[in-house]
This record gives sequence, structure tokens and C-alpha cells, in this order.
Amino acid sequence: MGKLPSLLLILAASGCTTWPTTGDTPYNPPDIEQWLELEHHDFELQLLATRGAKLCLPGQYRKLENLYLKARQEAKAGFADDADITLLEYQTQFGKIQRQMDWLEHHTQCLNTRYSEIELRDQFLLLMRVDNQFAFNRSKLLPDYEKALRRAASILKRQNHWQLQLTGHTDTIGSKQSNYQLGMRRADTVRRYLVEQGVDTNQISITSVGESESLEDPRSRTQRLSNRKVEARVLVEHHTRSVHRVYSLQDWHAVKEQLTREPL
Repeated sequence: MGKLPSLLLILAASGCTTWPTTGDTPYNPPDIEQWLELEHHDFELQLLATRGAKLCLPGQYRKLENLYLKARQEAKAGFADDADITLLEYQTQFGKIQRQMDWLEHHTQCLNTRYSEIELRDQFLLLMRVDNQFAFNRSKLLPDYEKALRRAASILKRQNHWQLQLTGHTDTIGSKQSNYQLGMRRADTVRRYLVEQGVDTNQISITSVGESESLEDPRSRTQRLSNRKVEARVLVEHHTRSVHRVYSLQDWHAVKEQLTREPL
């Protein structure tokens, strides 16, 4: 009889060592890189919705959205391996929808009535204009700028009828020649990063104006920082992507400008 209480005491003690204490969680924390990947996929879903996937491919889009939400829940709970498997399914489905949307845009009028190429271009340029792009006398991308460029690349590589002009700028510290070269390095860094993300290198041209267009008050650190940038300009060749593309009224000024340049 004396052995039974001792055995129960041992089992109770061993059980306490394996059960989490109050406030602890049995899950691992989310993987940071995986979480950043999920943030990017969230942006991809927004782009697909802008292109009209919810209207043209509602079932396919819903399936993709569910895979994203499932992977997000798994990653949040710390199940990184399960999330990786779900993300592979997501990427397969995402590629399928991209190919289907390419075909639909080229051969049909199945577009979201709110879709506007001008709206998409404005969204792209907003990403290209984020603050704090470069540190003083550096051409390395700062983290927030790199994140914005990754999202911008998601738009640009699907719009192969866009031409992007990148112009490097600097503040007024240093010689004009060194600043011109720094501006060129900055523009080239942005170009190379976009190409690494899948953008066609033939879509991008680069140049530099160095400090020549710098507007700054020597007493203002913020204004000086804003001149350390790469400026982006998009030239759109309308109707080269699809003869069936439907434009909204707010696009009319761009279409009219294109028509006036074409020979009669």
C-alpha cells in the first residue's frame, strides 16, 4: 500500500514538468521570413482583385484566398511546416489564376468595372515614392524602400507594356560629379532589384541628375533626406496588351493623348 502513493506522486511530478505553466503557449512563435512572405501574398490578392479576378474567376479567387487564410493561421500558431505546405498549394493556385487572367484580359471584356490602368499606375508610383530610400552617400536600399519595391515589382512585371524611367537624385553635399555618379548608382540599384523580382530588364531605363534638381534648406535634415531618392516615371503604350481592354472615363485623357500621337 505504501508504494501506490509514491508512484502517484512521481507521475504527478512528471506530468507537471511537461504541461505549460499559466501564461505560456505550447506553440512556437511565427517564423519572421514566413510572415513577411504572407504579407506579400496579401498584397498579391489585392492586385488580383484590382485586375478583376473576383468578378471573372470568383471560385478560383475564393480558393486562393482560403489557402492564404489557412497558411496565415498555421503560421500564426507556429506550425511553420504546415504553413509551408499550404503556401506551396497557394503558389500553384496563384500561378493558375495569373495565367487565366492573362488570357481573359487579352481575349475578353471580363474586367472589373472599377478597374483602371491609371489607378493601377498611381498605386505603382505611390510605392515607388516612399520616404527614406537611401542613407547619406549610400546606394543600398533601406528596408522600407526595399519592401515597397518588391510590391511595385508585382505590378510592373504583369504590365509588360509599361516602360519605366528611373532617375537618381542626391542632396547637395559633395561635388557635382560625385553626386551624379551616386545618383546613377542609386538608379541602377533599383533597376537591378526590380529585375531580380522578375521584371523584364528591357522595361527599365536609368539616368541621373545628381544634385541638380535638389531643393533643400541646409538647416532642414528632413528636406535633405527627401532628396536622396530615385524618381520613377511610367510610360504606358495603350492597347498593346489587349485590343479588347476596357477603360473607364478617368482614363480618357491618357487614351486621347495616345491617339493624338498616332499618325492618321
